Amino acid sequence: MPAAETLVLFPPLPDDEARALADAAVDALSVVNAADEEAARAALSSGAVAFYGRITPGLLRSAPNLRWVQTPMAGLEHYIFPELVAHPLTLTNMRGVYNDHIADHAFGFVLAFARGFHVYFRRQARREWEPSGVPITDLAGATLGIIGLGGIGTEVARRGKTSQMRVLAIDPRRTDKPEFVDELRGPDGLDDLLRASDFVVICAPHTPETEKMIRGPQLETMKRSAYLINIGRGVIVDLADLTQALRKNVIAGAGLDVFETEPLPSEHPFWAMENVLLTPHTAAVDAPHTAARRLNLVCENVRRFVAGEPLQNVVDKANWF
Repeated sequence: MPAAETLVLFPPLPDDEARALADAAVDALSVVNAADEEAARAALSSGAVAFYGRITPGLLRSAPNLRWVQTPMAGLEHYIFPELVAHPLTLTNMRGVYNDHIADHAFGFVLAFARGFHVYFRRQARREWEPSGVPITDLAGATLGIIGLGGIGTEVARRGKTSQMRVLAIDPRRTDKPEFVDELRGPDGLDDLLRASDFVVICAPHTPETEKMIRGPQLETMKRSAYLINIGRGVIVDLADLTQALRKNVIAGAGLDVFETEPLPSEHPFWAMENVLLTPHTAAVDAPHTAARRLNLVCENVRRFVAGEPLQNVVDKANWF
């Protein structure tokens, strides 16, 4: 690879991270840590072949030789744009960096509902000592349904099986069933999964196919004793339909980290509903090792790019994941 070829970083990275990427590129690829958009555009127009950061339509038009873009994120619904989809470059993302963190968050919702913490937390706030009338679910023998068996869904499934749950999953692409998953089907198995599950955990990304996947009819399919947990993307669940279902006790409760509108408006009824647990899109908040994981992934992809090897986490741009 000619020495003139360049990897552009924008927004700029801390110096130590930029040096690590330069080390991964050895002498085959120079690294430009662009201080501003003007510097990024100049570097891209001067023969850059790779980019790490936030690409925009304007930056892409400035980069006639660009062959690879590494995103700094996993979810791409706010990153993808038509020109990027149409471009022949390879796009890679941060898939996998947050698997265990988000799975722990999701299973935290499962455990909280199973042990009635959503009720006890409210009683604590009211200084009420009342140990009765709280719904409890025995996880051993309960059914966990997972929508999206990617990296996060797989880790949720693993935690469910450790708790002796029956684990069902659907996924549009995956066909290899892990030993800790009892049944894996395609998207056509959604209704059966909803009908059978005591806890439904949404781990799917936002794609054209998953938007509004869960609406009133799907919620009506679930058990009245079941809980819906969404740590995927807010637009997968119709918020108005879910609100109505919870008010009418169509399902027992919901644990939500993501919402159609963020921040969730302060006047939304979810804030006051005892059968709802909310977190403010924090399932993927950086843990102590997240930054190192991200850097290691990009360094490995830089090494692979220089060596002409297949890159990790290649994205299907048309489907956003």
